[in-house]
Amino acid sequence: MLELRIISPQENGFVQEIKWNNEELKTAIVKKMEDYKGLVFTEETIADGKKDRADLNKLRGAIDNERKRIKKMCMEPYNKFEKEVKEVLGLVDEQISAIDVQIKEVEQIKREEKRKTVQELFESIGFQKFVTLEMIWDEKWLNASVSLSKVENQMKETMYRIGEDVGTISGLPEFSFEAMEVYKKTLNLSQAIQKGQELADIQKRKEEAESLKKEQEVVQTSVAADQPAPAEATAVVEEEPQRDWIGFRAYLSREDALALKKFFEDRQIKFEAI
Repeated sequence: MLELRIISPQENGFVQEIKWNNEELKTAIVKKMEDYKGLVFTEETIADGKKDRADLNKLRGAIDNERKRIKKMCMEPYNKFEKEVKEVLGLVDEQISAIDVQIKEVEQIKREEKRKTVQELFESIGFQKFVTLEMIWDEKWLNASVSLSKVENQMKETMYRIGEDVGTISGLPEFSFEAMEVYKKTLNLSQAIQKGQELADIQKRKEEAESLKKEQEVVQTSVAADQPAPAEATAVVEEEPQRDWIGFRAYLSREDALALKKFFEDRQIKFEAI
């Protein structure tokens, strides 16, 4: 028979409970621990503290080692049983995997055939020219549980919605062309309208800026016209002073003569020795 049956032990033969001196040991441990409560160790008694800690660690280790020994005894038959069962399961899993590969290959072929049928259905419905199958694609259409009639109904609903969206965008007072270009890429009416509104706001701010610039230019032109014309500058031509030769004699020292010569040269006065 293809079933797993436990021969030994029978169900009532499994360990139901591990009995041990729980209460006895617990009472003894509680009493023993009273000896350590409230102890204060100083620099002089630190050696005693280390000894007490070592004794307690030894006690704890002995108890825990016994727990581990019992656990190993309980788990040994189960671990052997688990290993043997997994070997049997592996034989079954091998054939499950082989069959699964073939099933998936057949299902993939059927999905590809249905994909072609859905493509033909899309082309026959008459979507707007800018709409592609990838833009409206739903992967669930390839599931065996989804009929072609359901796919067709969903496609038509989408096509009608797109038509309504196009009508809404065409009725925009401004930048309907730009909004339509966004919609053709996204099929998202809200996003397309938002983009059109952004462009409209930009154009409005641009026109306001240009209008303000023109007003400022008019004001500047008006102010310039009211200003009196600046008087023409009259060129001042300095006339060459009239010069005559004058003869004189002077009683000078050498230093005075040099100073007088420099004065003549600085003033560009011609002089000759008599």
